[in-house]
Amino acid sequence: MEIRKSRMEDIEKIMCVIHEAQESMRANGIPQWQDGYPNEEVISQDIKTGNSYVLVENENVIGTAYVVAGHEPNYDYIEDGKWLNDYPYVVVHRIAISKDYKGKDCARQLMAFAESVAGMHHLHDIRIDTHHQNLPMRKFLSKLGYHACGTIYLKNGDKRIVYQKLF
Repeated sequence: MEIRKSRMEDIEKIMCVIHEAQESMRANGIPQWQDGYPNEEVISQDIKTGNSYVLVENENVIGTAYVVAGHEPNYDYIEDGKWLNDYPYVVVHRIAISKDYKGKDCARQLMAFAESVAGMHHLHDIRIDTHHQNLPMRKFLSKLGYHACGTIYLKNGDKRIVYQKLF
């Protein structure tokens, strides 16, 4: 398996992985990503900015994530908690793994890659958010050493629980 920058020709395969994640969340009663987000336009923009990555095995896209060293405006206001620090950070968004590769350490590989991106930028802080009802993701993040820091609101008003890891 390898992680590389996404290319425009990957969009269809990335969307397949995202659709599988959406279906899995729907089947588990998680309302996250049930409103058509993320769509091809969002993924295309991620690719254009150079912050979209895919996990590939034998030329098959089996995972995807948006990873960027930069500021996330939605993280400026936090309720019911606080960030562990105010240092620059790496943000991970839109992480998804193909249903055939769930439980095979693929998401952990993408999160380890995010840590390597942080290292390349001399940062030691990663932030990520998920829906409060996305218990599998919350458990996964806690297992990796991420700390639940509070609640943020997306531009559309949706609530998310935010996690942070210092390393």
